[in-house]
Amino acid sequence: MKPNASRLGRAAGLLLPLLLATACASVPPPLPPLVVPPAAIPSLPAQARQPTTPAECSPTCSDGWKRLVESLLQKPTAAALPAGPANGLTER
Repeated sequence: MKPNASRLGRAAGLLLPLLLATACASVPPPLPPLVVPPAAIPSLPAQARQPTTPAECSPTCSDGWKRLVESLLQKPTAAALPAGPANGLTER
């Protein structure tokens, strides 16, 4: 039984490098390009659409609001009154 096992081991030892060499040498055929159709986007229902801008709302309104917010953000916050001690007595 031992001679058969050594022959099998020797054959497997020679077969493995041969299989690895042929697997690396072969070039697989190129794959066809994957063509994906674009997704269909349904239109929004009427209740989900944004209403048209009223006539009294002009582009200058949003510009004025933007300037106001930016000016408020630029004011320093260090000018606030100093806080009292946290463990002090409160006066009423």
